[in-house]
Amino acid sequence: MPNIDFLYILPLLGGYVFLTTFYLTKFQHSRIETQRLIFNSIISALIMLFLAYYFDKIILQNCVICVRNFAKNLIPFEVENFKLFLFTLIFSYCFAKFLNKVIPERILTWYVIERWGNEYERLYLDSMGSEDFGKKLLMITTESDKVYVGYILRITKPLLSQQIELVPIISGYRREDNKIVRFTTPYTYTYDKISSDYGIDFAEEETAIVLPKEKIISVSKFYPFVYLEFQNSISELRKNQTLIEK
Repeated sequence: MPNIDFLYILPLLGGYVFLTTFYLTKFQHSRIETQRLIFNSIISALIMLFLAYYFDKIILQNCVICVRNFAKNLIPFEVENFKLFLFTLIFSYCFAKFLNKVIPERILTWYVIERWGNEYERLYLDSMGSEDFGKKLLMITTESDKVYVGYILRITKPLLSQQIELVPIISGYRREDNKIVRFTTPYTYTYDKISSDYGIDFAEEETAIVLPKEKIISVSKFYPFVYLEFQNSISELRKNQTLIEK
């Protein structure tokens, strides 16, 4: 027969399971200190215990087709509150999964990043939320000096070692000597040409590339007209320097 004191770990474990399963809380609680995680799990356990009790009392006990009587017969012993504590553990996981399905992932991602995210993630979020296509574009430089210009399609695992899915518009690299960007691959032009020549259309998901967070060294907004003005200014400056040297 289980030790009664030991049974209190079940709702506590349920609180922990909820915090690490529900999208809104799992990323933050994957990196906080142990003492705070235990405290938050206790608070969550009390809430889950309360919800599980009333869910059982109001819904399960009154349902027409119910597995409650069948489930309780699976436990071959009687211990005070054991069934409630065990149900709280199961309920916590199912409730977290239910909330993940009901609440749109983009809303949860937005809240998590706005509340706890860093500047990179807020920039990604701003790109995802912009309705103006020109304001969606970002220029991302990786540790290999590869440069991508595009917009963010999706962020995975905010606050952790996440990856971003980027729909590239154009890409290139930074020259080793002066780090000036040189673009070499026009994705949009290529996709449009394939579409017109072969009748093959590409969805965003098919053209997106995945970039790990730890491989990215810089991110900035990219405005094509500003970039062109800079390039023109650089060309003019080089011409003037050439004339002065002559």
